Amino acid sequence: MKTNILILIGFLTIGCNTSKVEDLNLLNGYWEIEKMTFADGKTKEYTVNTVIDFISMKNDSVGTREKVMPRLDGTFVNMQELEDFTIRKKDGNYYMHYKNELDERSEVLIKLTKDQFVVSNGENKTYFYKRFEKFELK
Repeated sequence: MKTNILILIGFLTIGCNTSKVEDLNLLNGYWEIEKMTFADGKTKEYTVNTVIDFISMKNDSVGTREKVMPRLDGTFVNMQELEDFTIRKKDGNYYMHYKNELDERSEVLIKLTKDQFVVSNGENKTYFYKRFEKFELK
């Protein structure tokens, strides 16, 4: 009986892991924001994005996040906004930490799959991103 209870507790503990991060290298690529939820539960939807994020991981713990504007010919215009970040794992969660001469902030990486990533910041705002799909007019 005790063994069954211990096994059940083990499965519940594994199943309750809140961080759903498949592979940090999945951050590489172009991402557009889908929506943002506020601490009070209100949601802001983003239906059209003129600026998107390009994320490039240098290794498992260091990367850059750059603002770019997609063009109709399938290319991108660099918006000259580049942020370096580090990723640290603490208490089973991954944290993206940004620091520059004007700002310092962290976001907890809640979910990361090949098609979506979700982060939450210290103001209890949650940001939902989806993989950007290029469009080309020929």
